[in-house]
Amino acid sequence: MAAWACLLLGGTSLAAGSEAEKQAPKLSPGMEQLLKDIRALRQSRLEQLNAEIDQLIDQAHRAGKITDEEAARLREWRAVRRMGLSPHASEAEVKEKLDEAVKNGRLTKEQAKRILKEWQRARRAHHKARP
Repeated sequence: MAAWACLLLGGTSLAAGSEAEKQAPKLSPGMEQLLKDIRALRQSRLEQLNAEIDQLIDQAHRAGKITDEEAARLREWRAVRRMGLSPHASEAEVKEKLDEAVKNGRLTKEQAKRILKEWQRARRAHHKARP
């Protein structure tokens, strides 16, 4: 019974918001719009930068500066990084994020398997390089 009471009371206190949230000043509509515009600008610039990097990879591949394998590895690694995966993450965390991406339709199962293998390879290389 005490556990249920704790859960019930804990849930209501979470729903009410933290003390800092209650004391934080409300933003003016102008400030809210400015923050929204900043987020949109940041997102559009990031998308533009990613497109330019992808073009550089394609150009280098077409010009023969990098091999097919290197181009594929770069593309897969960039996909890994875009999902927030890191060589420092645990394998369970990486698998969970990849499973979520497959479930949400952002990746196929085959892509997720390749990305996991590339992440494992990158992680091994990362750990070997460290003294």
